[in-house]
Amino acid sequence: MHLREVDANLLVTLDALLVDASVTRAAERLGRSASAISHALAKLRKIFADELFVRAGQRLVPTAKAMELAPTVHVILAGMESLLRPNKPFDPSQTNRDFAVAASEAGELILVQPLRQRLQSLAPSVRVGWTPSHSEENIDALRHGRCHFLIDIEGAPLLAPDIRVSKLFDDTLVTLTRERHPFAKRKPNAAAFAASGHIAVNSLPTIELIDPVLRQQKLACTVSSRVSSVLVGLLLALNSDGLLTLPASLAAILEKEFGLVRIQQPFGPIAFPLRLMWHSSYDRDECHEWVRGEFANLAREMGSAS
Repeated sequence: MHLREVDANLLVTLDALLVDASVTRAAERLGRSASAISHALAKLRKIFADELFVRAGQRLVPTAKAMELAPTVHVILAGMESLLRPNKPFDPSQTNRDFAVAASEAGELILVQPLRQRLQSLAPSVRVGWTPSHSEENIDALRHGRCHFLIDIEGAPLLAPDIRVSKLFDDTLVTLTRERHPFAKRKPNAAAFAASGHIAVNSLPTIELIDPVLRQQKLACTVSSRVSSVLVGLLLALNSDGLLTLPASLAAILEKEFGLVRIQQPFGPIAFPLRLMWHSSYDRDECHEWVRGEFANLAREMGSAS
């Protein structure tokens, strides 16, 4: 394959197909006809000697070769956009972009929804949409453009040099219960706290953060219920003696709405980081960089208000 065989429009088409997984949606994104996209895909298949995409129902699934090409294509196009961009200051209020943010339910409530509200006045045509966070797929999703940001609340080590990480703030754990719970008015000791029925939310690592502290006293949380979402956990805490532990930033949003109270935990504050991640191919994307800055501004405001 020679460089003269590939024009920029083919790479633009390949990038759109990687993002949209659909000839029709890629055509809409690029303002072209579906037949033009299909014709470009045929050329790309010939150039790279690979199918690049195979059909699975209504979706196009990238082959291993297409997934290998994706990060390089993103970097090339970002560089071309930077090279060709007019020399005028970036104006978020005049920018039209869509970003996908992978986050747990907690991450969406703590950061994504407040950011949406913030953008309504600062950049009404810059939109952030939520997409589910799956720990085993998140890095791949960032690399291949299925999401543009990832909100991480687990703080696990990251062995991926092409993924950027920025700590937004350190959060702590808060334990909530119904107003008539015995612990609402008296601080439990560690044994009583551990033995109480704890409500574990699948998308939150709260029990995993508490147990190492309790293990120092040869204790561990007794999990009475494991639930799929924060909402189910809140409803269960309202109607039982279950204890629900949440990030403090999330508890501050929900406790008054649901009439729950904080109990005094029998140990010191347990802190964990909330981090923002993205792929290095977006480092020099001005709009992406601006949104990262707004995430950081929002985190600073939350920190100063706590």
